Amino acid sequence: KTELTISSGVVTVTRGYHFLDTEGNAATDDLDTVNGGVDGMVVIFSSGNAGRDTTLKDASGNMQLAGDFTLSDPKDSIMLVYDNGLNWWRELSRSNNQ
Repeated sequence: KTELTISSGVVTVTRGYHFLDTEGNAATDDLDTVNGGVDGMVVIFSSGNAGRDTTLKDASGNMQLAGDFTLSDPKDSIMLVYDNGLNWWRELSRSNNQ
């Protein structure tokens, strides 16, 4: 697992499992767009810090989710799959374990 820090609402995946952290260690941040990935790639995101909340935004960038989802605890996670034909990351599952 590696940590990705959001920059202007964007991260770039490099592997299948990442912790997310807010830009400038802000208390909250939104993730709109996920760059990188290949067709069929699965990625899991978790919170990198219990004191900083990251909200993945549905359909505001290139993610198709079952609504917005906030990672507010390191035990929370969301799994996405990349569809290269549509340039979308689609939600497979989420787990809110607070």
